[in-house]
Amino acid sequence: MGTREKIIVLFRELAEEKGFYGATVDELAARNNMSKRTIYRYFKSKEEIIAAVMQQFMADVEQEVFCVLQSAVNPIEKITLFVKLISERLRVLSPRVLSELQRHYPDIWEQVEQFRAEKIKYLIQIMLEGSKEGYFKEINPTIVTASLLATVRAVVNPTFVVENNLTIEEAFTTVLNTFLYGIVSNK
Repeated sequence: MGTREKIIVLFRELAEEKGFYGATVDELAARNNMSKRTIYRYFKSKEEIIAAVMQQFMADVEQEVFCVLQSAVNPIEKITLFVKLISERLRVLSPRVLSELQRHYPDIWEQVEQFRAEKIKYLIQIMLEGSKEGYFKEINPTIVTASLLATVRAVVNPTFVVENNLTIEEAFTTVLNTFLYGIVSNK
């Protein structure tokens, strides 16, 4: 692992403890026996480090989602894998960290929002595949995409999660389960 990648990993670990806003470059350097000069050789600012942490996180998720899309399982199993994967990855992001992104680093938060919108389209791709194979109802994908994305933005966001004492994972899983299976019980 190169120095740049090491800084990203170490800052992510520090941010898991202190949050993005509370983590400092001074503390990063002190904890890891490196100089601030070394850090600033690779990154111009703390915000640039945060952006790199989130870009790495999103790239990892992207790669894992692609593996799910390419798997040879049926569409129902793909959706199950997709939900499980995203839920597990969201465990890493605390509501505090997401709230700090939204409040203090709006440009990075916008990248996260764009990323979420793109991944919702992957879920729609699985649903369309499932419709063709008879696993799911045929529903207008434009409406499904827009309504699912609006719901995710309304519910899987730091403000809603904190105000309702939820986890990001719980909010996401509930939204997708409700969306996929409805609110009608099996009785």
